[in-house]
Amino acid sequence: MTASAVLSCENVAKRFGRTTALRSVTLSVQEGEFVAVFGHNGAGKSTLLNIVATLIRSYEGTVSLFGGDLAKANEETRRSLGFMSHDSFLYADLTAYENLVFYARLYGIRDPSGAVRAMLGRVDLAHKAQSIVRELSRGMKQRLSLGRAFLHSPKLLLLDEPYTGLDETACVNLNNMLSEFTAGGGTVMLTTHDIDRGFRVANRILVLNQGRVVMESRTAEIGLEEFRERYHGILSK
Repeated sequence: MTASAVLSCENVAKRFGRTTALRSVTLSVQEGEFVAVFGHNGAGKSTLLNIVATLIRSYEGTVSLFGGDLAKANEETRRSLGFMSHDSFLYADLTAYENLVFYARLYGIRDPSGAVRAMLGRVDLAHKAQSIVRELSRGMKQRLSLGRAFLHSPKLLLLDEPYTGLDETACVNLNNMLSEFTAGGGTVMLTTHDIDRGFRVANRILVLNQGRVVMESRTAEIGLEEFRERYHGILSK
């Protein structure tokens, strides 16, 4: 792994019983990169992110994060990650404000209240600060989950289908947040079924199919239409 690599996977495989989710996945993500991972349901996208987020501990191969073995990651390393998955990790009976304050304190953020109020404004939920999470719409919960992932200014953002449930305004706002994040030196790895949106925000793309990396390119080296054609060709095989 090079000195600037944030993430490196070498021959990573994961099986769930008789089902193989990942097969010999090898990849590297450099500091400041924005990588979009595409693939149909069951391709292994979520499994890959869950491994990097340290939620799946048992796997074959080697994963390095920030230059260290992921299997030996400590709390400081985990705090350098911002993760949003299909599980919101929100507490349904707490308010939006209380949820983010809980995480702000967990991450050791100075002035938790100020940081949370600023983030609620950033994800357009300031008016819902005192609303119980279970009463929020799906889109609002998604925005709150994104706020939780961004809250502690991580070095690496791992976002699993972040555009799901968001209206167009919220999608544009998320893209602006991601642009600001990478401009500040942050690294992003996200999965999405939205080919157009994922291609336009990323500077590198990966395609997983049946647990393998079957395509990899920088977006500057391939046009959207060419990528769309090749992508659908891969899925039809």
